[in-house]
Amino acid sequence: MRKTIAAAALALAAFAVAHVAAAAEPVWQEPGWYVVADTIVGPFVWTGPYADQPACEAQKPANEEDADYACEFLNERPSWDE
Repeated sequence: MRKTIAAAALALAAFAVAHVAAAAEPVWQEPGWYVVADTIVGPFVWTGPYADQPACEAQKPANEEDADYACEFLNERPSWDE
């Protein structure tokens, strides 16, 4: 059980570090369709913008144990993405 918890914590930490490194600049640039990752630490803009919902859906990764992905139209950068 401890191994499972430690492995999950390590995976989540690696996921968070990878996103922080990739998010040196915000992903949100202008109104449009974005892939949003919903994680245990909260949501954040993953990729985008895309011209329309089908283009966004085509780029959306499969859900993972630590993140669920959805396409959302964002008029402005959400406060939870800062």
